[in-house]
This record gives sequence, C-alpha cells and structure tokens, in this order.
Amino acid sequence: MKMLKSKAMAILIAALLTMSLTGSLTIFPTARAASISIPTYAFVNVAPDPAGVGQAVNIGFWLDIPPPTANGALGDRWENFTVVVTPPSGTATTLGPFTSDDTGGTHADYTPTAAGNYTVVFSFPGQILRGGTYAGEPSGYLGLAYIGDYFEPSHATTTFTVQSTAVPAVPQTPLPTNYWSRPIESVNDLWYTISGNWLGFGAMPFANTGEYNITGDYNPYSSAPTTAHIIWTKPVAFGGLIGGEFGGTDTSNFYSTSQYEPKFAPIIMNGILYYTLYPTTCTAPEGWVAVNLQTGQTLWTKNTTDVLRCGQILDYVSPNQYGSIAYLWSNPSVPGVAATTGPNINGGTWNMWDAMTGNFILSIVGNPAGTVTAGGSAMTTTEDANGDLIGYYTNVTYAVPGNPYTPVVAESLNMWNSTQAILYPTGFVPGVTVANWMWRPVVGSSVNFNAGIVWSKPLPLTLSGVPLPTSYSITTVNSGVILLTSETTEDLASFFNTGFAIQAGYNANTGAQLWMTNRTLNPFTRDQFTSASNGLFFYIDADTGTLTAYSLTTGSLAWGPVALTGTNGIFPVPDPYDSIGGYISLPANGALYIYGFGGDIWAINMTTGTIIWYTNTNTISGLAGSDTPYGVWPLWIFSSETVAGGVLFINEGHEYSPPLFRGASQLALNITNGKPVWSIMSFDVTNPMAISDGIGLVLNAYDNQIYAYGMGPSKTTVCAPDVGVTTATPITITGTVTDISAGSQQQAVAANYPNGLPCVSDASMSQWMEHVYMQQPMPTNATGVPVTIAVTDKNGNCYDIGTTTTDPTTGLFSLNWTPIIPGNYTVTATFAGTQSYYGSSAQTAFYASSPAPTAAPTATPVTGLASTASLELGIAAIIIVIVIIGVVLALLMMRKHP
Repeated sequence: MKMLKSKAMAILIAALLTMSLTGSLTIFPTARAASISIPTYAFVNVAPDPAGVGQAVNIGFWLDIPPPTANGALGDRWENFTVVVTPPSGTATTLGPFTSDDTGGTHADYTPTAAGNYTVVFSFPGQILRGGTYAGEPSGYLGLAYIGDYFEPSHATTTFTVQSTAVPAVPQTPLPTNYWSRPIESVNDLWYTISGNWLGFGAMPFANTGEYNITGDYNPYSSAPTTAHIIWTKPVAFGGLIGGEFGGTDTSNFYSTSQYEPKFAPIIMNGILYYTLYPTTCTAPEGWVAVNLQTGQTLWTKNTTDVLRCGQILDYVSPNQYGSIAYLWSNPSVPGVAATTGPNINGGTWNMWDAMTGNFILSIVGNPAGTVTAGGSAMTTTEDANGDLIGYYTNVTYAVPGNPYTPVVAESLNMWNSTQAILYPTGFVPGVTVANWMWRPVVGSSVNFNAGIVWSKPLPLTLSGVPLPTSYSITTVNSGVILLTSETTEDLASFFNTGFAIQAGYNANTGAQLWMTNRTLNPFTRDQFTSASNGLFFYIDADTGTLTAYSLTTGSLAWGPVALTGTNGIFPVPDPYDSIGGYISLPANGALYIYGFGGDIWAINMTTGTIIWYTNTNTISGLAGSDTPYGVWPLWIFSSETVAGGVLFINEGHEYSPPLFRGASQLALNITNGKPVWSIMSFDVTNPMAISDGIGLVLNAYDNQIYAYGMGPSKTTVCAPDVGVTTATPITITGTVTDISAGSQQQAVAANYPNGLPCVSDASMSQWMEHVYMQQPMPTNATGVPVTIAVTDKNGNCYDIGTTTTDPTTGLFSLNWTPIIPGNYTVTATFAGTQSYYGSSAQTAFYASSPAPTAAPTATPVTGLASTASLELGIAAIIIVIVIIGVVLALLMMRKHP
C-alpha cells in the first residue's frame, strides 16, 4: 500500500512540478556571479479527508521545485522536512525529519486516534545546495551551478477531519473461484498471491525473498496443481518408442532431451510460456516458441540460434513513468558446443527482446565473465527488487593465460546491472551523469557491457600467507551475501588433495568482505554444497549422510552436523545409493527439503536442523520392480524440486544406462507431512516443474512432450422431456459433464471421445489421465463427478430435487423426478467443481400439465333379464288389473238382486 501511495504521490508531484517549472524559470537567472537566495513554496495534502478513527491517512508534502542538483538516484535532495500534526486534544506530534526524493517531495503515514479536526503544518528549514548540476527538464536548467545557493525556508498548513467511522475503501475483488486467465485486471490486488511468474533464474530472486538456489525452485506467489489433471500436452521433439526393427527395450526410444544435456528451460511471464526448441539435434537450438499457458496454443515462433536465458519484468519508476515492462534475454550459442540452460552464462553477448512480440531490441556486448583468455567464473545472474538484472562474476588473470592450474596473478569480484548499462551506455559518473526520467532503450543499439559494472573489488590471493588452492568460484548469492569458495577437490588436478578450502562472504550490494575462513574438508569425501536461504548455507557429506549449516553473514557454524536418518524399506539411511548420486536440497517455507539418489526425502527445519518428516519413493510408489538396478525408485542428483502452493514436486528417474525405465512417476507431496498428494507416470531427471498461475509444466522424457497440469474448465448440459409431461408421471432428467480443457480437443483425445471427454473424480484422476494422454488402459474403478439438480416452479419456488453422479466413461448423468404442481418449470444442473475442474452449470425448461379428468362409466343393458324397475312396474300393473276385476265382479253381483 505504501508503494501505491508513493507512486500516486510521485504522479501528483510530477503534475505540480510541470505546472510550476515554467513559472520557476523566471526565478533562476541564466548566469550569475555570486551565490543567491531563492524563495521556495511548500505544499501539503492529506488523504482521505475525512478519515475514520484508527484509519491511517497519507500526508504528502513537497516544494514547488525539485533540487536543481538532483541527478537521478544521486545528487542533492531537500533535507530536514518536518510535519507537525495537532489533534483536537492539542498535543502535537512531530513526524520526521524527512528527505525528499529527486522530485522534491515525499510522504508519511499518520493514524488518528480521536474524532475531530486536525491541523497539519509542513516545514522546510531552508538549505544550501552542496554539489552537482541539474539534469532534468526543462533544458534551460542544464549547466546552471547552484552550489552554494540558499533555498529559503517555507511552510504550508492544512486541516483534515476525523470521524468515528472509517471511510470505506474500494471493495477488493476476491480470489477467483471460476475459470480465469491472463491478463489480470490491475484492480484485482489480492490476485498477486496466486499469479507468480517464472523467470527462469532457477530460484526466486534473493533481493525479493531471500530465496536463491542453484538447483531448486520455489514460487510462493502461485497456487499449484493438487491433482494430476492435464490441461494440454505439446511435443518438443520426436519421442517415445521407435518401434519396428528397433525392438521394444528401454533403449529403443527416440533420444530423450532430458539426458545429460537438459533442453527444456521454461520462462513464464503474463500467462505466456517461452522455451528454446531443440527438435533434431543435441547441441544446436533451432528457435523459440511462445505458447499460451492456459491452452498450449502457439502464439509465435522465432527462427534463431540464440538460447533463451531468462525473463525480466523491469519495474521502472521515475517522476515521469512507472509500471513494469517484460523482456526476454538470450545468449548466442556456440557452434558445436552443447548449449546449457539457465541464466548463468560465460562471456559473450546478451541480447534483449520484447516479450510480447519476440522482436529484437538491443545487444549488450563484451561480457568478460568466464572468458578463457583470462579466466574466472560464469556470471551468476539474479534480479533485484526493481527487476534489474544483477550479475556477479570473478575476473581472473593466471600466470599462463587461460590455464587454471598455474598461479593466480590477480582476481576481482564484480557486480553488474543491466539497467545501468542501458541507461548509461557511455558510462556512469556519479554526480555528473544525466538522469533518465523515461525508460527508452534504443532499438538496434549495441551497449558496452562494462557500462553496467556497478563495482569491482580485488580479491585476496592468500589467507594467512597461504596461497589459494584455486581461483574463487561463486557458490551462491543469497540473503544479500555472495558466497565465494576456493577449494581443492577430486575434480581438479589430482585426487591427492588435502581437503583444503577457503570460503568468503561478500556484501552483495557493496562488495565489502564480510568474512573469510580456511575450512578443512575431509579428503576424498563428497562435501557438497546444496543450497542457501534465510542467512544460512548448507553442506551435506554424501558419504556419511550428515547435514551442516553455516551463517552467510559470519561464516560460523550455525548447527550440525545432523545425521539424515530414516529407513527406506530396503536400506538403512544413509543409503549407499545416496552416496553414489549425492543429495539435493531446496529451501522453502522455513524448511529444507532434501532428497538423495536412493529415493530418500527429508524435510529439515532450517533454523534448528531438526528432521520434520522423512519418506522415500518405495513408500510412495511401492517397491521398485526389476527395471532399475537399485531396488528403489532413484532421485537423480541433477533433478530439481519445486515448491508451490504447499506442495513439493519431484520426479523419479536417473540418467544411467538404460536411460529410461518403466514405472517412474512425477510425485507431488504435502510439504507439511510428506504424504502423497498425487503422482502420475512421468520421467524427468533434469528439469523442475515450472509453476505459474496455478499451472505446472514438466517435460516427460517418455514421449518428449510438455505436460501442463492444473485445473481445467468443464461443461455441463441438461435436458428434460418437452411433451407429454404431467404431474402424474415421473420424468427423467439427463445431461453430461465434460472436460473442455484445451487438451480435450487434441486429435487423439477428440478421436477417442468424440462426444466429449468425461470429467472424473479427483481420486480417479491419475490413472484416467494416463489413459487419456499416455495410451494406458482405461481404469476399471474410475468414478464420475457429482451433479446437483434443482427446479424452479411457476410460483418461483426453487428446490433441490436430488444429486446424482456422472458415468466416468461417458459423462452422462440422469435423475427421475415427478413434477409436483402443474405449470412451467426451469431445471438447473450444477457441477460445483473439484480440485481438477472449475464448476459449470446448465439449464433447461419444460411444462407439466394436470392429468385429464376421469369420465363416469356408461351402464350396459342386460339382455333376457328384467331389471328391478321393470319387475316393480309389472307387479303394480297386476295389482291394478286385479282391483279392476274385483270392481267389475262386485257390480255384476249387485245386478242379480233387483
């Protein structure tokens, strides 16, 4: 936040200066015979206003003109600024004294503790300039000497109001839960935690994090793949089994670019992967490829024999400009000489390229580091907090030029800065060199390497009168210290060494010697530097399996030796195969992660040397079969680890003949306990998994393809019957959940799954990805993913009607349900997502009607039988007939008796 405020204040100051400079021209005469007094005008501003109790405010204060003798990073500054803040209570607080930047202003934070009105008074006490010439705009100032001139005092006052409630800030955009890609909107401040770049230095820069390692990699600013889900693959050369007459042994494969001459050295910036292509030969690069990190799509290629060395994100801040610019740096390859990876190169040319287009910008020529005519070390390259490329190297003159076995006549330690070389191509002279308020590299220019040399310090050739056994080599640069070593080993001159070594620590910013010592090593043992971090550097004795830590700032013993103990299931530790291949370590998150050739893996507390946890590859991957001659899954000494997102990534394998064996795995381990997070079939022994934006990249030697691991997008479909639906009959709701990562559209995958690649559970992922992308059998125990079905009825009532699971082979799901009331329904199928896939949903609609009313049944007459009503009528008729007959008989009888 302070940096943002500082940049905002720089913009404000620059704007005010632009308006004031024209008027100021009338103040300064173009020539004068004596020193003069010059009035100044002070300004002060407070934001936010009003503010809340306990809410920090930023107080910006400046003079109307910059110091005329301020030359960029050097020259005069306005000094002894003070700010007096008086709260409602009347008890004033004095802030300062402060020194301005080269624009003539600066800022401070203040936190009010009570509500009310506050008064702020900014004071400049006046100043006599001591030296230098003004080197900024306008050009009319150039050459005017203000040495001895007095700039008079000035004051400024303002007020601000504090209320009980804080002024709300603009809401922060939360971390994403759905699919995302680059570019990231600048307002999404919190996203920096999941979007670290991968510049190819082999470690995070020492100036930013204190982490710098030769062989390992640590990205604290990125999430990491927590399953083996593959989002795309891409070949870098012919790979895999040759077939036919070459047979089917482990050696009948195309040449693996991971063997002894590592080729894949990825650089990732702003969601773009860059790498050098070696498609056909062992030594000669044949171009570069720029690839979309999310999709694997090739963005551009370049036909060049240069070798990509590293990426650079330069954060250039000046009164007129701020913001970062991305570059690629390369080194021309030498015909017939195997190219190496990484930024630490010998003498020669550095070429600078635009990272977006791949267009050439300029060359830096004449790098003397490690030249054979004199001697010395390759330049160890890192970056500082501003993104400047910083190089350290030694220059050596031997009694016989180029012969390292003759006495050293002279040696120096040097610091080099790429930005300085480009800004001041003719050399940098403190107090004289013109400042650059705009970053404008000259396209097509050729810059002298020596213009970037910040300092050069002579190195002692003896210690207590004893000559150095060899010239110095830079062991590491870490925590602001350069560790130098001069030692006799079995790799030099003779095996008959005395175990004699000189080590020294030098300040990485100034070149001052911090300490120097004669450290006796055991003859013929493999005392092996592994890494450095947090002010410590670490050595492992490969023969005895012990670890020792020393202070980078004093050279003294910090702790150890500590025995690396444990049991790998076959051999006791120390493992004899660890002695063969040695050990490698990676410091990260306060721990040192160590592995040995015998498959042993430890996590060590960096501060105390305590073993946090131990495991081994036989425990993780099961007992090794007959394909390796060791009885273990080896971890090769030239392999590399990566730590990101709480996961340690390491690949099983080795480089001995046969170079490839079946069964090796890419391992992902929980850094807190060493337990497996996931593993998948993969063989890579030289390249760490590069991780950026939550995506991990590794080259698989089994088929010479880049594998990109990470969360991928998914697609959900849903449908329901659209005719004949009533509230009396169940319906079947169906749909699919498929993986729509870019890899799902690759030819082989799409051919096998033309209706879409099904999503499967995280637990099934490793075997499923091996089946989809590595030609392995379909797993029989794979499971699908859960889908939740919800409906919304005509009254707007929404309710879940059930959860179902997809079929792992087709992605199909179904659910039976009976509509409750008649009317229109909306159906929503939701796949919430897993650690492998981002979630997705889909909707459909249908209408449910009421069932038709049931009609009353129609009576059917019965033939030959009288109905009850007919019988009743017949009886009544008979009775009537009988009555009539009775009446007639009665009348007749009366007539017989007159």
